[in-house]
Amino acid sequence: MLTEIAAALAAAGGTAVVEAMATDAWESARSGIARLLGCGDDRHRREIIEAQLDEDAAMLERADPGDSEQVRQELEPVWRRRLATHLDQHPEALDELRELVEQVRDRLPGERRTVVNNQFNVVRDHATGNIVQGGDQHIYNYRESHGPTVGQALGEASS
Repeated sequence: MLTEIAAALAAAGGTAVVEAMATDAWESARSGIARLLGCGDDRHRREIIEAQLDEDAAMLERADPGDSEQVRQELEPVWRRRLATHLDQHPEALDELRELVEQVRDRLPGERRTVVNNQFNVVRDHATGNIVQGGDQHIYNYRESHGPTVGQALGEASS
């Protein structure tokens, strides 16, 4: 079973791969994921993974601009599951995936950089009722894509 760290890394990897599609970071992300999931020198397996990546990237490129975010949201869990399965079978690949995710994120354009916080929170006992939150929380590069920070919007003094 995957550890929480491996599951979070698989989620970040799935997001990074999909965010890289249709950007200058794509070729690097594509080759890195194919190498990782292809277990290095297994050329046939690597070719299959590259074909899957190419098919998904083409689907995203063909999507109408208004539908591209929906396509991304559909593809992310697919790649998250593939990476999670790989990490479950090859826990030694954790560091390699971490490095790959960092490299891909560094190459993404600002508007495509995200942080994913997969979370499931449950509050009991002293809460006035049961509070349950589940799902993915996507945090986009707020400053670059949405203007001022939350603190600036609330009128806090900046130094």
